[in-house]
Amino acid sequence: MTSKAYGATGPTERCRTCKGTGKITRKDKEGVAVISYGDERLAPSRTAIYIIIAVILFLALTGTLVVLFYPRTVSATSTKLKIIWAEISKNNTRLILQDTVNVKNSNYFVSYLDGINVTVQYQQREVGKNYTKYNSSVTRPSISPRKVTPLNYSITLDFNKETGSDDIWTYCCLIKYSLGFQIQVNTRFSYFSNKFEFSDSMYQIANCNEVIKKSDNTCHLDLTGKSETSDKG
Repeated sequence: MTSKAYGATGPTERCRTCKGTGKITRKDKEGVAVISYGDERLAPSRTAIYIIIAVILFLALTGTLVVLFYPRTVSATSTKLKIIWAEISKNNTRLILQDTVNVKNSNYFVSYLDGINVTVQYQQREVGKNYTKYNSSVTRPSISPRKVTPLNYSITLDFNKETGSDDIWTYCCLIKYSLGFQIQVNTRFSYFSNKFEFSDSMYQIANCNEVIKKSDNTCHLDLTGKSETSDKG
C-alpha cells in the first residue's frame, strides 16, 4: 500500500518526524511544529544589523556634538587707531584715541566679553590705558558665533616735554606726519562655565592730517561731535 501526500504537486518523501507512520509523539520535549517554509519566523535575525546601525548613529551624533561644542579661540586684535581729539603744544599735549578692536569668535556658540584692557605705548613708554570691566551679564557684549564683532574704545594720552610732547607737536603740527603706537590688548571671555584670557600686541599708526594749527602755534582737533574751525590771522 502506497502513501499519498495530499496537496503535493511534486515528488514526495517519507516524513522524517513520524518515520512514515503518520503519527507524531506527544512528548513535550519532542513536540514538532509544522511551519511553512516561507514563514517570516524562519528568516535569520537582524539584531546584529540593528546594533551596527545604532553604533554608527551614536558615533555620528557624538562626533557632531564634539565639533560643535569643542572650545575654540576667541581673539581680539586692534585694527584701527584714530585721533578723535587733540590739544597739542610743545610743552603739554593731550590726545584721545579711538581704538577699534575686532573680536573674532571661532566657536559655534555665543561667547561673552567680561573685560578688556587696552594699553598704549609711545617710544617704549606707557602713555595711556583703558581698563573696562563688565560686571553685569546684561551689559557685557555678546560675541556671535563664527563672526567678527568690532568694538570701539577711547584712550586718553597725556604728554609733557619729557615724555615727547615736542615730538608730537613736530609730527602733527609742523610736518603733518603720523604717530606710531604700540597697542597691547588683553581680553577676558567666558562661555558656559569656562573663562579664559587672550592677549595680543601690535603696532598701529594714527594719522595727524586732520589736526588744525592755530595762530598761537598750538594744534587742535575735535571729532567727538563738535565742529572744529581754524583761527583767522
